[in-house]
Amino acid sequence: MSRAAQALGLLVTLGAIGGLFWLWATMPNLWPDTLGPDAPAISAERAHILRYDDHGKKLWELEGRTITVHEDVSVAEEVTVRFFESDGTETLTVRAPQARLHNRSGDIELLGEISAVGREFSFVTENLSWDNQKKVLTTSSFVRIEREEFTLTGRGLEYFSETGRATILNDARLILRRK
Repeated sequence: MSRAAQALGLLVTLGAIGGLFWLWATMPNLWPDTLGPDAPAISAERAHILRYDDHGKKLWELEGRTITVHEDVSVAEEVTVRFFESDGTETLTVRAPQARLHNRSGDIELLGEISAVGREFSFVTENLSWDNQKKVLTTSSFVRIEREEFTLTGRGLEYFSETGRATILNDARLILRRK
């Protein structure tokens, strides 16, 4: 093969490579990013997340059938969240169809038909929010609290995990049971 033919072949090869590079650089939609910017960074089944305070004491643990982790928010399905006192004793177990965990703050939004069981009572509501800084669960929805000796209903709830104290905020109605 002559030197001119080799040079021409090299130029054609370099031109083809350059053309493909130019095509790739100017038309990125030819090879779309299948994940996209809103795709989860991590997706897991049967996931378990723990959150500790600044002193290393467990605040809560979240278990979900599935969890998808995005940059700012993680979404979990079929959720169980356990809250703990400062001494490490479990105070409340909450079950919800869905949870949205704010990754940086540790705040949690529980959505759907929620049921919670504590040491001395249980309650149901439609949504519940955990403020990680204040260490309090709140809702503005209807709440029904059950204990052996009474039923308490109302609108709005505050529950402090460190003390295990729950307070109905509005329209409280108490029904005593006879023994």
